[in-house]
Amino acid sequence: MLHVGRITRIDLPDAVLAHLHAVLIAKLRVHEPVLLGWIAPDGRRDDVLVHPSMPLVVRYDAEDPAALDRSWLERLMRSANGVGGLQLTPEMIDAMRALDATDSQASAGTVEPVG
Repeated sequence: MLHVGRITRIDLPDAVLAHLHAVLIAKLRVHEPVLLGWIAPDGRRDDVLVHPSMPLVVRYDAEDPAALDRSWLERLMRSANGVGGLQLTPEMIDAMRALDATDSQASAGTVEPVG
């Protein structure tokens, strides 16, 4: 779960959240705001401009850190740097959710632990 200031809460699978968390931290560390968009449970599209002065709280379901896939990090960072901002589409979330399954089978390579 990602809490953005007192504005909103976004429930995401751990694999998606880990990637989003890494990208947001990378942007916020250099004091760059990030436009973040997603489809809310009621079907509406929500956007929030995440600013370095806003507190972020990230709460994972699993105790073990999720693994990160470099290609997804690069894809998300490109999106975050684009005019439309970082848009979490249902298709993107489903594809990243599949990382949880491959995570347990991955031994090395493009996957590294969060932390």
